[in-house]
Amino acid sequence: MPREKFNIDGQIQQMKSKGITFEMIDEKKAKEFLANHTYYFRLKFYANNYDKYRKGDRMGEYIDLDFAYLKELSLLDVYLRRVMFPIVMDVEHFAKINLLASLQKNKREDGYSIVTELFKRQPWLAREIERQKAPYTAGLIKKYKDNFAVWNIIEVLTFTNLIVLYDFYYSKYDQKHVNPDYFYSVRNIRNSIAHNNCLLHDLRAVDDSQAEKSEEICRIVSEIPGIGVSMRSTKLSVPFLYDFVTTMEVFDKIVTSRKEKIKQLELLYLVVNNRFSRHIDYFASNDIVRTAFDFMNKVVSHYRSKNLAGMETEDI
Repeated sequence: MPREKFNIDGQIQQMKSKGITFEMIDEKKAKEFLANHTYYFRLKFYANNYDKYRKGDRMGEYIDLDFAYLKELSLLDVYLRRVMFPIVMDVEHFAKINLLASLQKNKREDGYSIVTELFKRQPWLAREIERQKAPYTAGLIKKYKDNFAVWNIIEVLTFTNLIVLYDFYYSKYDQKHVNPDYFYSVRNIRNSIAHNNCLLHDLRAVDDSQAEKSEEICRIVSEIPGIGVSMRSTKLSVPFLYDFVTTMEVFDKIVTSRKEKIKQLELLYLVVNNRFSRHIDYFASNDIVRTAFDFMNKVVSHYRSKNLAGMETEDI
């Protein structure tokens, strides 16, 4: 049977029936926010970060969840996505730069043969490129489809397929580079932002058997000041937080412009350190959210300090 469609008044009543209170933001302001800034299904997504009563008269209702907390999480998510997007775009851009720089120095590779070999091994890739309909790449595809080189094919590859090429090239020539597996964490965040999906909708750790953790990422996080064994183990078992810290590591390694790194890290720091803490009292009783924010702050502060070290103030 189809479920009932609620208008905004019905959405408010539905939230109240789930234990969501309207003490910090009254119902009138909540309705205005739902009508003009977001929608019920998306906002309620953030309730995944809250526990429910498991017994008693309130069984199934959320524990200590006010509408204001959901609104705050939704706003923080917007700000975070805005500052993370240039970071993931930089990763993609500098992956191309690094690949072409390596190719230029590689006397064993002419730039064409690697693409031909890749197409032979992955014939679906050529077909996928030819199926592209975007007017911004159609001319390139038509011109070079029978004679692609690395320097023009990277302009028509999706990020996922760029990772395939990147991995194939560096594996073939056994050169030191960023672990291509890490790019999939970058892709997860990139695609979530591009599709306007929520990043902060579930900050719970998953079972260790489901959490894929790189030993190198675990070691890197162990060296970040203020992150102990317990926090490291728990937070790296949160899919988004693992992707977040991995993205920060890739960004730090692959972006060769120090000023660009500092610029993006400063913007991210302003959000995670300053804006995230503005209403941190909202989450005083929610260890899931509060400790996730603390973890993110420590990670961003680490990379910011690392890149600011030795730089003159006037150069920032």
